[in-house]
Amino acid sequence: MATVSINKVFLGIDVGSGSSRAALITDTGKLLAIHSTPFSTSRPSPDYYEQSSDEIWASICTSTKAVLQLAKVDPSQVYGIGFDATCSLVAYTSGTPETAKPVSISPSSNFDDHNRNIIMWCDHRAKDQAIRITETRHDILKNIGGVMSLEMELPKTLWLQDNMTKDQWNRIGRLFDLPDFLTWKATGDYLPSRCSVVCKWCYKAGPESGDSSSHHNNQGWPEDFLRQIGLGEIADDDCQKLCGVGNEGQRVHFAGEHIGGLTAQAAKDMGLVTGTPVGGAVIDAYAGAIGTLGAKMNGISPTVDEARKRISLICGTSSCHLVMSDKPIFVPGVWGPFHGVMLPDMWVAEGGQSSTGQLIDYLTKSHPAYNEAVERASTSTPIVSVYEFLNQHLESVAKKRSLTNIAYLTKQLHMTPDHHGNRAPFADETMRGSISGLDLNSNTLDGLAILYLATIQALALGTRQILDALCAAGYTIETICISGGLSLNRIFVKVLADVTQFPVVLPGSGGDAAVVVGAAVCGAVAYQSSMAGPGTSVDGLLWDAMARLTEASDVIEADQDPALRRFYENKFRIVEKMQQDQREFNKIMQE
Repeated sequence: MATVSINKVFLGIDVGSGSSRAALITDTGKLLAIHSTPFSTSRPSPDYYEQSSDEIWASICTSTKAVLQLAKVDPSQVYGIGFDATCSLVAYTSGTPETAKPVSISPSSNFDDHNRNIIMWCDHRAKDQAIRITETRHDILKNIGGVMSLEMELPKTLWLQDNMTKDQWNRIGRLFDLPDFLTWKATGDYLPSRCSVVCKWCYKAGPESGDSSSHHNNQGWPEDFLRQIGLGEIADDDCQKLCGVGNEGQRVHFAGEHIGGLTAQAAKDMGLVTGTPVGGAVIDAYAGAIGTLGAKMNGISPTVDEARKRISLICGTSSCHLVMSDKPIFVPGVWGPFHGVMLPDMWVAEGGQSSTGQLIDYLTKSHPAYNEAVERASTSTPIVSVYEFLNQHLESVAKKRSLTNIAYLTKQLHMTPDHHGNRAPFADETMRGSISGLDLNSNTLDGLAILYLATIQALALGTRQILDALCAAGYTIETICISGGLSLNRIFVKVLADVTQFPVVLPGSGGDAAVVVGAAVCGAVAYQSSMAGPGTSVDGLLWDAMARLTEASDVIEADQDPALRRFYENKFRIVEKMQQDQREFNKIMQE
């Protein structure tokens, strides 16, 4: 085996829903170390989720310094940095990273608590604004499945304008997507990523503008759309408040493309070297795709065409489903297709579920038997997590009931997973979850385990709905490449394979590390791009890095047992009928 080189290492920074992680990989893709630092979320009201950019930046700096120590790496060995983060909205005054100040987005403090300057991605306060935007029926909505999601940035921006006083609104000099805030904080220049502004802000960029041959010719902001939805003041100011990107003289950047070096202040904060190359940031889900879609299997890297038949499933608090194509394919209820938001010459469609790990946590922790399960898990030999205890308990219960597969434990228990609305394929935030089949034994430990299994099955069935919609529209999908915390749950992965009837590929870096490794891959591209010189096309650099630096660890195959396939087909039909009924109930109650 060749000696692993640590002359050059690349740093990935991943900001998730509740923690910032830093990881270091070598120039051969070996993961040296990873460190996580938590940060807080405030929930002043239902559907309100607020965070602090200062706290997040501090957590990044803590993780970076810690990972350097863990890996025994000198800061001079870090040759490139990549950032990813959730698509949360950050409000700031005008100025440099040293002079600008956070601006409160929190009505519970009368917009006076400037420590809460982030509207989190899962915040649903902008429901009315999203509906108003959808009702415009503007052509650009076709690029996000026909419906404006209240999780995107324009409804949140409109909500701020609607709810702030004029003075409070005018205090905001710039609204960032969180990934782009991080690269601004690191480099001192606002150089937005194509991934952020196209996917979450409706910024227009595509080959029809000529940028298939020249990536510098982006179409820019749809000013007529902004005026139509009520953001005309921003359009009149050349869209400077929206990410600070005007339609003239400013371009957006590709994933990993070199955008500058660390400032002296950022380098001091992070314990790194001034000038270290920083790459164009990506949304966290896209970092997961970068960390998995090019993964070698049995030492063989896929071609780009083969990777187009893979779908990346990033499942943590929520889930995102990302699939590439070489042409635009529109799918109702699915975001995209977006051009150049990952590989420069590829389109990406983005399905998703607004609550996955969060839903499992909510339903298990609110169950009467949860504390008993925690106690049993903590006193088992060896000690296991509460979820691995539930996995083992399911197998024990199935054995006692002489069942050939744990799946059959939910024969009479069915669930829809839409507790926080349905992101795809229905694009309906008014949908809510439902459970059918509860009995008077549901409050026992066995009942908890079976409810937990029903939740996993419901989430897998929701993913199947998304895959069916994508395939019906023209995508070819043969493999699921999974990452995120839920990829570490063996029952979740196996149920996913059995429900979808697709093999599920596990990342070699470990499922929970694949996202931050994807950010580190962008760091490698930043270094290569910086060496190539300004203005150099990044075509090929990202794919080469993905194929060279990532690898799969295992493949979980789908069970082909006819009885099990028939069971899940029947459950799929039941869940779809429950969703239809629930949407009908909503209509009745609105009469």
